Amino acid sequence: MFITSILRTSRTTYRGARGSGAGNSSKTSARSSPASRSTLTQAVQSGNVFKRSQRGLYDSSVLQTGNSIPKSIQKTLRNWKPNVQNKSLRSNILDTVIQTRVTSRALRTISKYGGLDAYLQRRDDKHLVTFGRTIRSAIAATVRERQLQGPLSAEESFQHVQRTEGQKQL
Repeated sequence: MFITSILRTSRTTYRGARGSGAGNSSKTSARSSPASRSTLTQAVQSGNVFKRSQRGLYDSSVLQTGNSIPKSIQKTLRNWKPNVQNKSLRSNILDTVIQTRVTSRALRTISKYGGLDAYLQRRDDKHLVTFGRTIRSAIAATVRERQLQGPLSAEESFQHVQRTEGQKQL
């Protein structure tokens, strides 16, 4: 009788208190589904935005939190940071090189759109933060200036083409 009661109550791992699984406590239920996670617009409105993303092209990548769950099933809180690189990106319209922090996700999108200028013109405001919007407004101002000046002469356009081709070879 004594041995039977020990076997019924003994456990090899700690399972926690009753009702402590996902969805049963206030801390885990908020993170239980992707639909309940805040989007970038909600984060901006609440003030919980990833501040470092304001100084580069992060393409709406944010700091994510969750649990690291090893084999022992002991959950540990951790953060996942975006993959950020320091890069020099060429703007053909501004005719300059812009040094900035950019995520690998944004780099793939820039190459998909065909360059920095096309990326900034086609991307929504929710993907571009203050840094991207300022560059986009500078590009728009430059385009407006060039339209007011009129078309380039044949010699000026030839010089511009040679200058851009020479920079591509470097």
